[in-house]
Amino acid sequence: MTKHLAGAALFVAIAVAPAIAQESSATFPFGTPVVVLPVQSVQPSPGGSWPGHAATGEEALRAMDAELEFALADRRGAENWALPSALRRRVERNPILDVNPDRLAYQGLIQRPDARDQIYEPLHGELRTLAALFGTRFLMLPLRLRVETIPVDGDSPVLACREDAEPQRALLLVALIDIRRSAVIWHGNVPGGPVCPESGALLASLATVIAREIAE
Repeated sequence: MTKHLAGAALFVAIAVAPAIAQESSATFPFGTPVVVLPVQSVQPSPGGSWPGHAATGEEALRAMDAELEFALADRRGAENWALPSALRRRVERNPILDVNPDRLAYQGLIQRPDARDQIYEPLHGELRTLAALFGTRFLMLPLRLRVETIPVDGDSPVLACREDAEPQRALLLVALIDIRRSAVIWHGNVPGGPVCPESGALLASLATVIAREIAE
């Protein structure tokens, strides 16, 4: 259960982590229910297109949600997790809650918060409400999806990209949250594997890494 992201040197035991960790591996205690929220925002790819060859930003967000669901469904550690589609269905059956999981007040978490800070309102109330639907304290909040170009040098893996295009990779900024403590217990960017710009595997590669590292 203590696998590490590439280049990371610190494992964070989420159940007892006293502070926020960044750019390090994290996982939830095995068998713990976790609410996986929809991806909240996306940046255009280099050149102005949307990640995953999506036609719109909204389409890119939902495509990333779908890839995460597919990847997490294969992980034994995530068998008790509530994925975005299940979360939406539960909320639709409880309209009195007045919470939209696709449009949370996430903006204050784009920047890494101080370890001493509690989650602000109205986000705290939104997350507490959604966690209560599944009787859990832990949530995974994907904050921002983006794509970066990987410069090719002598140490880079060789990809046969057409027209001398540079490889790309998708990154997802993620906050892992213990709502009982009103605390962000992990905050960082998770990078996917390098792919050619024409590849259809950009988002799937990222989802596979996230599932492997967070839901062992």
